[in-house]
Amino acid sequence: MTVPVKILSALAGLTLAGSIQARIWTNDRGATVAAVLVAVRDAEVDLKLHDGRVVAVPKNVFSGADQEYILEWVKSGGTLPDTDVGAENPVAQGSSGSRYVPLEPNWDAPWPDRAAAPGFLLVKTVQETDELSVYETDHFMIESPGKLAEPERMALARRFETVLSALAAVPMNLTVARRPSRKYLVRVCFKEEDFDKVPGLRNGSLKFSPTSFTVLLLRDKKGKPLKLDAVDPRFAVTHWVAQSMDLEHWLVDGFSAYMAFLPMEKEAMVFRKLPGRLSSMLPRAVRTGREPLPALADMLARDSVHSASGHDHPLKGNAARYWADLLWTVYWRHLEGDGKAERLRRYLKAWDAEDGNKAHAILLDGKSPEEVQKEMAAAWKKLGVKLQFAPPSPPAASGETAAEK
Repeated sequence: MTVPVKILSALAGLTLAGSIQARIWTNDRGATVAAVLVAVRDAEVDLKLHDGRVVAVPKNVFSGADQEYILEWVKSGGTLPDTDVGAENPVAQGSSGSRYVPLEPNWDAPWPDRAAAPGFLLVKTVQETDELSVYETDHFMIESPGKLAEPERMALARRFETVLSALAAVPMNLTVARRPSRKYLVRVCFKEEDFDKVPGLRNGSLKFSPTSFTVLLLRDKKGKPLKLDAVDPRFAVTHWVAQSMDLEHWLVDGFSAYMAFLPMEKEAMVFRKLPGRLSSMLPRAVRTGREPLPALADMLARDSVHSASGHDHPLKGNAARYWADLLWTVYWRHLEGDGKAERLRRYLKAWDAEDGNKAHAILLDGKSPEEVQKEMAAAWKKLGVKLQFAPPSPPAASGETAAEK
């Protein structure tokens, strides 16, 4: 896969902003190129670039959404309308008059006080029947076992697009601000039996799987729809995105919990209040140091099997690990340095370049894990939190995996 990835990455700098037939093609690592599909062969496709050149690219380099487009293009005899008209992320006008502002990378933007929702895209009805209805926005496919009322559709769209806009507004973002390689699937269910049939990990009244993001909203025992705020999707959305970026376990769970903790003001997430809010909400045993947190060295060595623990309530036995993930994330985001999370941003760039050793060296900043723990504890002490850490685990015996420890 190395050669195809490099091919698409090299093409990514070539755009087709002037072509109304261009499509944005994406590989599974996020590299993109704007081009027109002109031919499909067994193992390759021909893409026409802005300068008129036609290049052959292996089919298996493309995302799942692009693979589906290729199949449909072949079935249509090459007449399938393009799904990325213009390929320059134009502002779309919705029926309600609101305008959708595409997400863009913002590595150089200052640390925001809040992530203002830029509006949301009009929800397009793909299918609407009494048995199954499908609605689509730029980032989400919404499935429902029946028709959704217009206010419900628009509320769902606003809620999920707001999550993505918030993710794109923080320095941690590496992938979300790029055009997504696939749409996030949102399933809305109103019956318990429908909820149980859908595959995924159950966590209260919410499910999600590692391959396609799934949220289910239920009716209460009296048959009334739950309020949209009754199921907070921010943890699951962030978990799916962070996991798709192949981040380390502690950062996937920590950043997911971080997003779920963000306070809201008029549908906008407020970042500046999170450290103080978190310090007052910590369990007393953690806040006073009676319950030690896992050693930093153990966190960085944790295996990559992600979990959903701690969305609403930390699972019994995992509370210390859950709070450690969250506290470390907030430390590197807010309390380390001047609040711009520069160390974490440099870590992510190294991790994105698949240099794990360099990434860890950046996080530790030339210090031992124990020294960094002292710095983190001193930062939280200013907010009235007294943290203690467990001693690091002894080295694993030969042949023992991290998951078996």
